[in-house]
Amino acid sequence: MDIISFNPTEDPRNIYSYRREKSFDSQLAVIDLDTGREIVCARFYWPGETVYCVVWIFSDKPARGYGKAGGGGYHKRSAALGEALSRAGVILSEPINGCGDSAMNEALLALARHMGVTRPLVVRTHA
Repeated sequence: MDIISFNPTEDPRNIYSYRREKSFDSQLAVIDLDTGREIVCARFYWPGETVYCVVWIFSDKPARGYGKAGGGGYHKRSAALGEALSRAGVILSEPINGCGDSAMNEALLALARHMGVTRPLVVRTHA
């Protein structure tokens, strides 16, 4: 997987409406092992049938995005992350929506490579 383009955006909608702290489910963080810095943080909230995702990208041009996925029959976290990355200005070479945990990791590692990070590590935290 590759990044087609990364044009950091700040969506005018308030991403904090997507944060449901009482319903925190999990987090994916990408760490630059050479600097120890967190370069991407994706938080997932699951208050009911819908999964919400908020992503922050910490680069020389920071970006953030949000997404959500409801319904059933597919991997909701990856669908919400795919939408959040898109709203943050990340265009992936292939969709990750509904494709599972490995697709989410691949997308985040591709973003790290695109940002020039040579030794990224994806760290998952669960509630």
